[in-house]
Amino acid sequence: MDVRDKEQVISRMRAAVASKQFGQEDTLCSLIADACIQVCPKNPVNFNVDNVRVAKLVGGGLHNSAVVQGMVLRTDAVGTIKHTEKAK
Repeated sequence: MDVRDKEQVISRMRAAVASKQFGQEDTLCSLIADACIQVCPKNPVNFNVDNVRVAKLVGGGLHNSAVVQGMVLRTDAVGTIKHTEKAK
């Protein structure tokens, strides 16, 4: 199996996703496959599932879902200083 081929990854995970979210597996499998392929290392044996996170944002639904490369922070910065210029 080619772990970088989206269609092969989707076909392998469809049954597992359908057992938890029946009827939504087409949308979810596509998003999950994109996320997993983006973080897959050169050696697929070293794949770590902790590299893929799901963040629920208030007011959104499945149709608003997207894969974001990078880090998603759902909370604001701790403290009162949010922006500085020419700080030392």
